[in-house]
Amino acid sequence: MTPSTANSKTHRPFIRATTLGLALLIGAPSYAITEAEEAAAAAAASGNMAQLLGDEKDYPAGLRVFVTQDAQDGLRNRVLNDSLAGLAAFELSQPKIAQRLFADSRELIETIYADSPSAEEARSKFTPDATKDFKGDPYERAMVGYYLSLADFVGNTDLDNSRADLKFAENQDTMSANEKYQSDMAIMPYIRGWLYNCSNQPTRAVDEFASVSKAKPKINIPARKNNVLLIAEVGVAPGKFSTGKYHEELRYKRMDDAAVRGVTFVNHKTLLVGQQIEDVYWQASTRGGSAVDKVLAGKASFKQTSENISSGAAAVADVSNALSIGSTLSGDNRAAEQFGNLALFGSLLSIGSGLVANATKPEADTRAWTSLPDRIYVTTAFIEKLDGAQWSAGFHSVDGSLIKAVNMKTFTAGACMVAWSRQYPVLSAANWTSSTTHSAEVIAQCGSRCGLVVQQIASDALGFPVPTGGPAIAIASPPPAPTPATSSTPPADVKSKPDVIMTF
Repeated sequence: MTPSTANSKTHRPFIRATTLGLALLIGAPSYAITEAEEAAAAAAASGNMAQLLGDEKDYPAGLRVFVTQDAQDGLRNRVLNDSLAGLAAFELSQPKIAQRLFADSRELIETIYADSPSAEEARSKFTPDATKDFKGDPYERAMVGYYLSLADFVGNTDLDNSRADLKFAENQDTMSANEKYQSDMAIMPYIRGWLYNCSNQPTRAVDEFASVSKAKPKINIPARKNNVLLIAEVGVAPGKFSTGKYHEELRYKRMDDAAVRGVTFVNHKTLLVGQQIEDVYWQASTRGGSAVDKVLAGKASFKQTSENISSGAAAVADVSNALSIGSTLSGDNRAAEQFGNLALFGSLLSIGSGLVANATKPEADTRAWTSLPDRIYVTTAFIEKLDGAQWSAGFHSVDGSLIKAVNMKTFTAGACMVAWSRQYPVLSAANWTSSTTHSAEVIAQCGSRCGLVVQQIASDALGFPVPTGGPAIAIASPPPAPTPATSSTPPADVKSKPDVIMTF
């Protein structure tokens, strides 16, 4: 055998491996573009928020910034922008517009979080989390149902849709990407029970309130005749950030400063103290009521395994190819062929595993619904005449002192009313008028440091984690269209208060 012949035979396995490797590389786009993504692109072209809302004269000017943002982002951030705009519409006392926006969010969420092949594909390892269409974490999807329920309540004597929205919310609370959990959000059955009383279905109301008492024994159950539901949303939304070698670990941080710890409600001479019924941060950072340190670590493990296989296979290919050359030069053609085949196998395995590793992008999705509250307080009341009834909400510090008070947004349906308020505005403080009578009524009934509030704060602490306060955030009027956050790396000690910059 001449040297040229030996070299030709020696390098055949390498040439074959290279050729097949190139073929794999040419076929690599199949990892990047899935049928689900093609369908999503087609759906994005079929509609947008502008079409949903109609002519500009038909919706408030405050929502235009969301329409512009949606036109730029497309379907990728449609659920996020719908949710931000829907909550802003509710603040602007536009429940019908809010209903359209949250209903669109719900429809898009259910295309992913349902038992279907497309949902399974959407949760595939081969699409980067940060580039998927935003559907939100379980707590964000649940809050879509919560707000949709409030919007569906307004003006409807048939409250079935509103109750169904709360069922949707509970279902979303149980679903992560790959696992199912037990819902532990007490606010959903609480409102649903109150709605059943509004519909004169007390037996069903009792069943719902039994669920509330099981989850949160300290919650006071509404009297059957109570026709007003009072809601106060406190604090700022949980923060998200990523850690890990591939930024694959999603973690949460309470961003609220916990300045407000109690709530009062006033109607003429009636003073009521709100009870905490939900901790949104707790819902974000737990699954089924159990605290989680991080999520999505499994995907990083998959990527690391692929990289290890690729490196190991490449080493096997190099050694086998060298042994094949040596066997050929020594005249052992059978051994040369065997080592050559092993080199081919190692090369293909290395290339294939490398493609899988490169196709697996496990970065955690840190986009967040930044206008959500940190905690929710409720109570109920009975009043004879709903027409013209005005309620105010007061926000108190831990010692019972009143920090501020605002007039609540009121919405009616039949013989019932929802009165809703927030510590921080979604769009502008101008959308919340200050109450000039709330402070006087609080002082008259329970003093400048309201003892009733202090007692309720102590009771709340028996059922919910005590908020210790995150980074101090000065919020007067947050910009209406936050830019979706990108992955951020916290300091090494994640137990301390990280300098996480959230975009509001």
